[in-house]
Amino acid sequence: MLIASLFLLWIIVILLVVAVVALARQVRLLQDRAMPIAQRAGLPGPGGAAPVVSAPTLAGDMLTIGGPSADGRALLLLFIRPDCPASRAAIRDALALTDRKRLRLLFLGEGRAEDYGDMLRQHHIRDTDVIMSAEVMRDFRSGDRPSAALIDARGRLLARGVVEARDQLDALLVHVQPHPVARDSGDVVPLLS
Repeated sequence: MLIASLFLLWIIVILLVVAVVALARQVRLLQDRAMPIAQRAGLPGPGGAAPVVSAPTLAGDMLTIGGPSADGRALLLLFIRPDCPASRAAIRDALALTDRKRLRLLFLGEGRAEDYGDMLRQHHIRDTDVIMSAEVMRDFRSGDRPSAALIDARGRLLARGVVEARDQLDALLVHVQPHPVARDSGDVVPLLS
């Protein structure tokens, strides 16, 4: 009886050790996800100047990302991958949530444009809104998961993070400051800048 109870006690201790190790691993993963990507990657934090990089769009126009905006709009950069279902969902959510008159939406990827063709055609994305540049992806230190960076009209990095779910994109877009615009009736309606 004593031997059986000691054996059972050792099994319980071993199971507890395994559970604690598994729990510690999960806590570490959650901490990594909760820590802003900018802090992990050494990019400036919110309010800091965004990296200024130039790259050609698929249409062939040179586009500068970062620095003051020529049209006065904030810029949402969405880093996507062609073989990623979460990227397809992030594109759909970004198109649904952004007012493209007040916020410029730019898609960034790396590799061959042909790999992105179906994805871009499906969502009716213009060639002028897509940049294929590993250098830009590296400068913004995007990872393997779909992520986004929000840059205001003055070239400051407002927020960045992973956008695998719609609520993550919503949380990112909260950082865009609304500007009231008067309607004919005298009501004030907030619009994205």
